[in-house]
Order: sequence, then structure tokens, then C-alpha cells
Amino acid sequence: MKLFFILCFILPLLWIVNIFAQDTLRSYQLAPVEIVAKKNISIIDKNSYGTDYNSSLFDKNGYNLVRRGSNFTQDLYVEGFNRSDIKVLIDGEQYHNACPNRMDAPAIRLNPLEMQSVDLSKSGSLINSGLYGKVEYHRSEIDEQIQLKTLINGAAGAQKDFDVAAIIEGYKTNLSLRYSRGLPYENGDGKRFTDLYNYKDNFKYKYGSIGLRHEGKNYKMGASFTLSEDISFPFLMMDEIYSRVYSAFFDLYGNKLYFNYTDHLMDNTLRKSNMLMMTDTKNLTVGLTGSFYEVIYRRWDADNIIENPAMNIRLSNHLMPEINLLAATGTHRFNIAFLTLFIKGGLQYYGMGDISRLDIYKTLYSASEDSRIFFNGGINLFYSGELTNDIIFSVSAEAVSEAPEAEQLFIAVERPMSNPNWFGNPTLKQPVRMGLRSIFDYSFVRIESFVNYTYNYVNIEKKNIGAKGVMTYDNINAAIMGVNLMFTYKFLETNLSYLYGENLTNPGALAEIAPFAVTSKINLPEIYNFSFSIIHRYENSQKRIDTELNEFPSSAWNTISLGVRYQISDFVLNLEAENLLNHNYSRFLSYSRNPFSAGTKVFDPGRTFRLSLYYNKLF
Repeated sequence: MKLFFILCFILPLLWIVNIFAQDTLRSYQLAPVEIVAKKNISIIDKNSYGTDYNSSLFDKNGYNLVRRGSNFTQDLYVEGFNRSDIKVLIDGEQYHNACPNRMDAPAIRLNPLEMQSVDLSKSGSLINSGLYGKVEYHRSEIDEQIQLKTLINGAAGAQKDFDVAAIIEGYKTNLSLRYSRGLPYENGDGKRFTDLYNYKDNFKYKYGSIGLRHEGKNYKMGASFTLSEDISFPFLMMDEIYSRVYSAFFDLYGNKLYFNYTDHLMDNTLRKSNMLMMTDTKNLTVGLTGSFYEVIYRRWDADNIIENPAMNIRLSNHLMPEINLLAATGTHRFNIAFLTLFIKGGLQYYGMGDISRLDIYKTLYSASEDSRIFFNGGINLFYSGELTNDIIFSVSAEAVSEAPEAEQLFIAVERPMSNPNWFGNPTLKQPVRMGLRSIFDYSFVRIESFVNYTYNYVNIEKKNIGAKGVMTYDNINAAIMGVNLMFTYKFLETNLSYLYGENLTNPGALAEIAPFAVTSKINLPEIYNFSFSIIHRYENSQKRIDTELNEFPSSAWNTISLGVRYQISDFVLNLEAENLLNHNYSRFLSYSRNPFSAGTKVFDPGRTFRLSLYYNKLF
């Protein structure tokens, strides 16, 4: 394994030295590769967005959407990093999750018709980025002409749902709407959530959003509201009863002031249970951001109740005790000869409003304090150039440091009977990631290799207070390395991803490392406005797991899907058959980092037929 990664990095570097030795005056004419990959969101992406866990936005180059239940439960996973390691933004606006379990993860809860493009970056040295980069959506420019866009999406078979989105705009004003409703799906064996996960019924979920935007000569402004209800999360012991998100922004000459507020409630009333669990959370984010700076204020509060009247149990937890976050960050870019240098620096403050909860943490960590200050910084040295007429090579070396997540520092949940408590660790050190990445682009092949060594990686640890078990957090050193290979030739596109993670402090497997995966797509030539595609997906078994954190080994699986698209004038019609052979499978997931994990596998849907209609008309 070590030899494999040495070959991936050392041999390319030796080749570069040889190239420069032969031709030190070489002039590179090809446009350099940037550390931010800009991708326009195509009609195909918009058709499947929010319902397809294998959207072409996130099924390649190390990006994944993780299934945690029915539609609108996806969360982002990138090369072994997840949660706030990858920040998700819309035009510079941060949307923090209010749910400590990330039920309201912002990766997919938007109107796809409103989005023009997305920036994908794995660098932590850019503005608005986390320890492992960011995913930033960009809204479309508003047209002066009157324009109508609609997207209607419906599914039958194992999944039964529909999704309607519309935008009407003109005179630099835009109104956007989206409404989605459906049932939890059946797996490949035809079993429903009631059969698999102890639900009382297959409850219909609902998601809706409305937004209004306007653009002037030097300013932009907008406001939106989204509502989601009864979204089933079988990977947890609770479900999303509702989330209400209010947001607004005003941008003047590229300087944006914005806010978003989330009111979120989750409980287990959709399940068969004698015990009630309920968590009520509120999150407010206010930000000021521009091309090179960001100032953020966040207030996060969450209350939890666990009760069983028959056993005379009632526990009340101030789960997130009025956490206040204040952060200021700036970035700068330098060009030094053939190198590009990115630098980021700033301060981040955490403070507890309810200091009475401090005594809980002191049962484990006597040095706990009610506030912390961290220095967040990053430096990325980047090179890209043409080695030969048809080979582009780029390499980046990076060091990034980010504060731990708020819940890792301050979450506090006392649980009944033999269930372990879950306490944060206010004494955590901040993670420091050292990374090296190389990319080769040659005609129809792209090879990306990377190594990340993280000091003070935040990991779960089991402890005891007397006879009571406690799940908490501690720092370890960890290494994550991998390779992404992309092959595109004529009608064939293939993407392969491989990861290897190691706990260096307690030698063994690092938790939450996705197995080897391959996605292949054949796009047949267009005939009379018809386009045909065949998609094959394969994920290997993952036997290398952290048994101390109750990870499960997974089995290998593969699926085949078919697609037919017809486009004429202002209409695009798309028909897909997903999981055509009706395989019953579950993907590798880890529940170890969650205080309310159900500890059960979440199966993927069986055979599903999906029909979508896109209409775009200028008047």
C-alpha cells in the first residue's frame, strides 16, 4: 500500500524534474488547472436533483451523497471528510445545520432551477472553506425578459414521489417555487419502512420552498422560506418532524450581508416505541462576506427530552447550551513566478450561554471552560502546467487548521439505563491537516492522487464515569490517502475512487472510510433528438472497519440504470429506470458519530421508474 502511493507521487515529481532539465525555457500555453472546479448544473443534473443520490454532480472525483433515509436526507461526503469539514454555501452564504444529527444538511435543500453553477474545492485555504474545502452554489443571473422555467419530476415503482419546481422572472425580478411530496421507498425485496425500521406507517414527507430576488445595477437582494415535514431518517432513532428556514440577503458592490434562521423539531413519534425522544433546536446565522473576507455570527440552541412514564423516566437535556460563535477570516492570493500561493487567516470564538452545563463536561475533563478561541489558517502552494503537448500536471501542497465543530466541543446528552451518555470535549485541540495532491490530465484520462495527514483529528472515544458509559471526543493523528481516476473516451465515461484511512495514534482502521467504487456511463449518439444512456455502479465491500465504534462491515453491490432523453424546442423529456435489476443492497455507512444513531443498515430503493419534464420559455 505504501509503495503504491509512493509511486503515485514520487515518480511524477521525478518526471517533472527531468522535463525541466531538458527544457528550462519551455512556455506553457495551455490554461492552468485551478484548485476550484467550476461546473455548470446541466438539465440532467436538475432533473434528478434532490431525489437521485447518484446525481452526476456528486458521483465522481471523490464526492458522494450519503443516504440516511427517504428523499431529502442526503449529506455530503468527500474523500473521508464530511460534516462541517466541507462547507456548503450559496453565493457565499453559509447555512449551518440546526439539527445536531444534520437532518437539515444544506447540500440538497434548494431549488435546482435557481442554480446556474457549483464550485467544488478540496482546499481549506479559500474564503468560506472548511478543513477540506467547500461546495458553493451560484444563483443564475436574472433576465430582463420575461422567462418561465418549470421542472416536473415523478417516480413510480419502489419510490413513489413527485417534485414540481418553477421560476418566473422578468425586469430583473425572480420568483421561485418548489414543492415535493412522496412516500418512503421500498427496498429491492419489496419491504417498506414499516417492515424494516419499526415505523407505525409509511408517512408521506413534504418539502416546499418559495423565494424572491431582485437585481439592480450595483446591488442584489432576496428572501426565501423553506418548509420540510415528516421526513423519515431510519439511520437515527428520531425523524424530522419539521424544519422551517427563513433567509434574506442584500449585496452591494459584491459585499453581502445575509441571515438565515432555522427552527427544527425531531422526535420518534413516527415509530413504535414506549419511550418519547424529542429535540427542539434553533439556529441563527448572520454573515458579512466579500471576495476576500468573511465575518460570521452564529447562535445555536437545542433542548432534548427523553421520557418513559411507565418506567418513571424523564430526562431534560440542554443539548446545545446556547452556543455563540463569532468568526472573522480573510484570504489573499499571490502569483510567484509559475506558482500560485493562497493564504487564509482568522479568529474564531466559541462561548456557552448556559454555563451551568459546564459541570457535566468537568466530570470527564477538569480543565473545561465555557469559551474557547481558535486561530483558523491555511496556506496552499499550487502549480499547474503543460508537461508535453497533451499532458497537464498540477500539484498542490497545503496546511490547514480549523476549529472543532460546536457539537464536538459542547454537546451534552444524558440518557437512561444502559444507554451511554454523549458529552462534548471543551478541551479539544484544533485539527491541522497537511495535504499533498497531484493531478495528471492526459487526453481522455485524469488521475488524481492525494495524501492527507491530520494532527488532532477529532475521533469518538468510549469512557466511563463509574458504571455509566460515555461517548465523547478526543484528538488522534490520522492519515487518509486515495486515488480518483476518470476515463472519458467517445461514448464511455468511467470514474473510480479508492480511499485508505489509518488511525495512527491507536493503529488500525479509521472510521467512516468509503470502499472502492466505480461508476460507468455510456452515452449513445443522439438520434432524432433522442439520447440514450446506460449507467453501471459498483461499490466494493468494506471489511476494514473500526469495531470499537460499532461500525458494520458492508457487502459489495452493483446496479444498472437506463435513461432516455428527448429534447425539442423548449422541452426536455427524461425517462429513467434506476436499479433496473431490482438488487437489494445497502451502501457503507457509519453511525458512530451520532448520539441518536439507530445502529441499523439503511437499504437503498429497489427498481424505480422516473419521468421528468423540463420547460424553458422566453416571452
